[in-house]
Amino acid sequence: MSLPGSRTWYLVRHGETAWNASGRMQGQLDSALTARGREHASSSGRLLARLGVDAMFASPLGRVRETLALVAEHVAVAPVFDDRLMEWSGGAWSGALYADLPRRWPAEWAAWVADRYHQRAPGGENFVDLAVRGRSFLEDACRAPGPRIAIVAHGYLNRALSQVLLGLSAAETMRIDQGNDTVIR
Repeated sequence: MSLPGSRTWYLVRHGETAWNASGRMQGQLDSALTARGREHASSSGRLLARLGVDAMFASPLGRVRETLALVAEHVAVAPVFDDRLMEWSGGAWSGALYADLPRRWPAEWAAWVADRYHQRAPGGENFVDLAVRGRSFLEDACRAPGPRIAIVAHGYLNRALSQVLLGLSAAETMRIDQGNDTVIR
């Protein structure tokens, strides 16, 4: 994807949540940050302050808002919330423990494990959907002032944004694994 102008993009994942820690799929559902997650968020804020941020965009989901409250202690740029930055919809799997998915949805789980890029959870999205959402968002975000843009969102969504920004293949995209305490530049 060719984006106008020279930009540095910082893709920040929200801090660890109770559901991350317990192995539960969140998708577009929410759970609160853990103590560790609050430290992740503060750490990301300190890093962004050192790097410098001219514009910030964020998912409207609660775990990102909680992360942003801690980032704001270090970065004085107000975020612009955008629904296109929400995490993928896990459909019927949202709220379920990952360990239970193979038993409750054996065929769907096997198909998803074999091709997570193209397959969907029942009633959910796939990475193709995320890439379309991500491309639409990035085309608009290019109009933001300044060269350093932070996006505070989610692991799967940030993976899709990385694909669009870097022109990655499906296989390369699926190898990205962004921890809760990670900022991708």
